[in-house]
Amino acid sequence: MLQSFLKNHDIETREDLIPLVQAVANVPWGEARSFEDVLEKNMGTCTGKHVLLGACFDHLGIEYRPVVCTFQWAKQGIVFPDHLQNILEKYSWNHGHNFVQIKHENDWIDVDITWDTLLMDYNFPVFPAEWDGQTPFIGLQSMEERWDGVSIKDKKADLINALSDEQRAAREEFLEGFIEWIDDLRK
Repeated sequence: MLQSFLKNHDIETREDLIPLVQAVANVPWGEARSFEDVLEKNMGTCTGKHVLLGACFDHLGIEYRPVVCTFQWAKQGIVFPDHLQNILEKYSWNHGHNFVQIKHENDWIDVDITWDTLLMDYNFPVFPAEWDGQTPFIGLQSMEERWDGVSIKDKKADLINALSDEQRAAREEFLEGFIEWIDDLRK
């Protein structure tokens, strides 16, 4: 499956970094968290899309590391429908997000390909189509905390476990509504 994805996008070597990152960035945001699910459904969450990108990097020998951070949805400047905005006005929590860093010369460069172009009209920070392979990009307008080179699965589980029962319930309600909203935008 992974090799078919690479072949379909004419990606053969590590020199194809820019078209590779753009190919995964163009995968629509949606509910899929493993790279197999992302390839099968042609959609992925921040985790799914970055796990796919990491698998491609592994295959091509491109050095990278995962990053986990937190943010608050209400501080992102996103234009949400009323039912989601109401949840955010009533509850607050630090939401886990992840992306990757790639090695460029002696520096680590942030690469966040979470949001696809359909979401641009709602103020989602969308990965730039003219990305040059060396300019950092994070798909958040503000970040709370950050951990470089950690296990995505473990850190995100820790973040969810640190929430109160009320925050966890609000998070779940928000995410269910968020997924439905994005799915409706795609119809």
